[in-house]
Amino acid sequence: MLAQIKNVFALSALTLALGAFAAAPAAAQTRTFQVVNESHYSIDRIYVSPASYSRWGFDRLGNNVLRPGYEFTLSVFPGYYDVKLIDEDNDTCIVHNVDFSSGDRWTLTDGILLACEVVTAF
Repeated sequence: MLAQIKNVFALSALTLALGAFAAAPAAAQTRTFQVVNESHYSIDRIYVSPASYSRWGFDRLGNNVLRPGYEFTLSVFPGYYDVKLIDEDNDTCIVHNVDFSSGDRWTLTDGILLACEVVTAF
C-alpha cells in the first residue's frame, strides 16, 4: 500500500513538473520593440516598470545614449508599462501606461517628452 501511495505522489509530482515546464516558455515570451527617438533630445537613460509599480530596475540603455534619429531595441513581456526617461539635460520624464502588448515600435517625440516632463515635475 505504501509503495502505491509513493507511486501516486511521484506521478502527480511528475505531471505537475511537466505541466509547469510546458507552460513556462509560453508564459516567458518577451517581445521586442523599437524605441525610436524622433525628438530633438538625446536620451541618456531608460527605465521600464510594470504600470503603477514603484520600482524601476536597471537602465535599459546601459552605457549607450539614444540620440535623435536613432532607435533602440527594448525587450519586455507584453503589457502596460511606465517608462522613465532621463535626457541629456538630466530632465526626468515618466510616461505612464505605455502599451507594449501589441505593435513593434514606440516613437518618442518632442511633444511626448515636453508634456511628460511638465507632468512629472508636479
